[in-house]
Amino acid sequence: MKTFAMSLKSVLYRRKQYLSLMLVCVFGVGISLFCLFLIDGMLNALEYKAKIYYGGDLQFIGGSPGLYIDNPDEIIEQLYEVFPENTLISKRHDLDAEYAAFYFEGVGVRQRVIKGVDFDKEKPLFDSWNFVDGSADGIKGTNGVLLSEPIAKMLQVKAGDAITFLYQIPWSGQINTRELVVKGIFRDSSLFGMYTSYMDADVLSEVCLYPAGYTNRIVLFFEDGSPSEKQILEWQHQLEQKFRMFELTDNKQKFYDQLWALEMPTYALIKLSANLQDVQILIDAMKLIAAFIIIMLVIIIVAGVSSTFRVIVMKRINEIGIYKAIGMKRGKITGLLLSETSLLVFFGCIAGFVLSLILVFFAGFINLSFIPAFDIFLTNGVLKAKISFVYFAVVSIAVIVTTTAAVLFAIRKSVKITPCQALAVTE
Repeated sequence: MKTFAMSLKSVLYRRKQYLSLMLVCVFGVGISLFCLFLIDGMLNALEYKAKIYYGGDLQFIGGSPGLYIDNPDEIIEQLYEVFPENTLISKRHDLDAEYAAFYFEGVGVRQRVIKGVDFDKEKPLFDSWNFVDGSADGIKGTNGVLLSEPIAKMLQVKAGDAITFLYQIPWSGQINTRELVVKGIFRDSSLFGMYTSYMDADVLSEVCLYPAGYTNRIVLFFEDGSPSEKQILEWQHQLEQKFRMFELTDNKQKFYDQLWALEMPTYALIKLSANLQDVQILIDAMKLIAAFIIIMLVIIIVAGVSSTFRVIVMKRINEIGIYKAIGMKRGKITGLLLSETSLLVFFGCIAGFVLSLILVFFAGFINLSFIPAFDIFLTNGVLKAKISFVYFAVVSIAVIVTTTAAVLFAIRKSVKITPCQALAVTE
């Protein structure tokens, strides 16, 4: 305690000398945490958009080579026996919209995917959407449709407008049309949402001449948070007792490639990460860039602090001589100087954390939706960082430990000097 008090007094007395040392730590830790919070927030936005697009955390698919599930209600009852009671389990009809388009006052826009959903079952998921106009309320059983903001702008429509849905039946060439009413416009121009629209599953099946209740996937959403890999594996084992299941995989294409050779019906439990396989390279690249930036900043902090402290210690060589002359041991002097470093770095880390919060705050006001394809990482057009005290603790410990270890070499060399040698040195 006495050593700590002496260190604190020394730091306050030499605050001008230590200012540059602390600033290196503040900016290094602040930028590191800012990058971590930002990238974590970007990946969180990506996962959120993927959950909306894929209907939740897990998908249950299979049944036939065409992925048609002919007894979805019976399967859902069995799924509820495996998954927690509050799990949102719903039927979906994902339509490849290669032969589909929307028209309004002579303007037509092709779609990539049209998703038929049960809006009542998936209400908690749709309630979390960012609607710029209208909502998903009351669409169940109606001819309502949800469009992305970019598509709505192309068609020049708003909530309440009636548009024409045109679909050409692939196997016959027959063209069906249906008047739809725009119930909601959601803000999403990302990889998942721009050319994707949502409508009632039964209405979609009717227009496309599919049987009533047509289902080609069952989606599972957990309101309490995404399940762990261990929990998913446990559910997979339980499902294997009820269904003929394909092995749990991180690449859903593996299931598609083998589907025609499998005994039917065979089902697969697809994780959200497996659905994101196409963008996994991008996710890994972001994590790699973040790791590189943080490692470089930590190196800069260690190099800056250790070199600056080495100069400060050399200027205090007379003081060290006096300590030794009055009987202070090497270990005591070393502890005193290390305590000063630890104090500086500790408060530097706290100040760096505050700096990162300030940067995060201002970053939230910059609209980046004008950048092509970048909206996949944005929330309402801006970067929304995810604050984590775990990251703060990890970065702080890494900086404190590495800096203290680097400074220790400079201190050990200085405390080996004899009192006479130290007092004879002139600054």
